[in-house]
Amino acid sequence: MLRATLISAFVVAALLSQAQVSSSCNSVSFKVTLQVGQDFEKELGGGLLFRVKSQKQPGWFVDIVPAEATSQDYIYPVNLPLRFNPNQTLGPGYGESVRSSLAYPHEMQFLLYKPDYDRVFSLVGNVVWSYQTSDPDKALSDYASAARKAKKGRLKVTVSSYKTNATGALARIKLRVQITTPLEFQYAPGLTPISATCPADMDLSIR
Repeated sequence: MLRATLISAFVVAALLSQAQVSSSCNSVSFKVTLQVGQDFEKELGGGLLFRVKSQKQPGWFVDIVPAEATSQDYIYPVNLPLRFNPNQTLGPGYGESVRSSLAYPHEMQFLLYKPDYDRVFSLVGNVVWSYQTSDPDKALSDYASAARKAKKGRLKVTVSSYKTNATGALARIKLRVQITTPLEFQYAPGLTPISATCPADMDLSIR
């Protein structure tokens, strides 16, 4: 089972990483400082919210959601692995310690539009439980194709500093957030985009 899962993840990753044409994008960045137990929310534009949510075990969870349906995580469906992915968690969990989790930039794609979310998310179950489908290879290729074609942005969360308490649990965190999107994406007032090179894995086809 483990070997099959690893092979499936490799196949999907290969399909998702097919070369794309680089072009110009827009990028914004901002800083966030949180004490343990605090949440953060910021309007990005396009009806999307960037959130950093406090967790019971001292730490935070990052997501991007539509304001009208905040249970729909636009990050999860287009980032591998689809199971046990620690990338949206800032703090201990999924086998990572506070130190290891915060030592690297957390970079991830996110979907920009609801139709793409609906399409990609509808195919996730067939990948996660591929052994229950009649054609696992087709489930993988259908998901990878939909995820690759979907319009996406890129999120990078870097921990600039953090503090722990006497027990080693997180007490405070400082973040630098960078978001890169296609030129068509309209940012919310207060966010001033600058020109940036598009990441290679962002689809730039005309809708």
